[in-house]
Amino acid sequence: MINRYTNKNVVITGAAGGMGFEMARRFGNEGASVVILDINQNLLDQAVQILHDEGLTVTAFALDGTDAHAVARVFGDIGTHFSSALHVLVNNAGIIDFGGIEETDLDTWNRVMAVNATGTFLCSKYAIELLKIQGGAIVNFASVAAVVGIPKMAVYSAAKAAVVGFAKQMAVEDAGQGIRVNCVCPGTVADTAIGQQILGTDRSDAAMQKRLQKYPIGRFGHPEEIEEAVLFLASDAASFICGVVFAVDGGMTAA
Repeated sequence: MINRYTNKNVVITGAAGGMGFEMARRFGNEGASVVILDINQNLLDQAVQILHDEGLTVTAFALDGTDAHAVARVFGDIGTHFSSALHVLVNNAGIIDFGGIEETDLDTWNRVMAVNATGTFLCSKYAIELLKIQGGAIVNFASVAAVVGIPKMAVYSAAKAAVVGFAKQMAVEDAGQGIRVNCVCPGTVADTAIGQQILGTDRSDAAMQKRLQKYPIGRFGHPEEIEEAVLFLASDAASFICGVVFAVDGGMTAA
């Protein structure tokens, strides 16, 4: 096993389950001390127990990433936990909602923007003070919906485009402090909660073939393929990669 993260401290948001949890496991298996953040305390407790039982070094803090005071407090606690130095932040937390412009109400717009864009902003804002001590990396989760138009994804597309724009801004502003900032833009990953929502209830052969036509590679993504991209971008092997929108999408945005 490659130990790219020995003696490295990593924070992952939205990590009580799903891909965030699996990334915590993978960072931990490569030697990192990991803090997982999520709004669901019960799921966090279960996640920590599982990872501890596997011999990994993991701590959890419950966090609503849209609450500025809570984010400031938790990252203060993380600084104490890690004796100030942080090496990697993965802004994974996000939600999706469906609807065109006319169908999307303001409450939905505000909620999806808050979790995806504001949460990324706040966690990055309070992580920077810790990251610049020794230098490090931020990896934001965006989406192919940030860079191509997709019907019925008005607010999700806008929120993820904001994440991309913010990452580019941070990359330029913070590179001089030794902080690299990049985005991953996954295509559809069927084996995740958001992937299942995107695929919807119509799983007929005709519907699935129509969706797959968007992917030159001929299939949807697998979680581990997205996770591997994140672990690469956060690693020293990507030390000259900064401000990149890294599509992991089977050629979807190239078509």
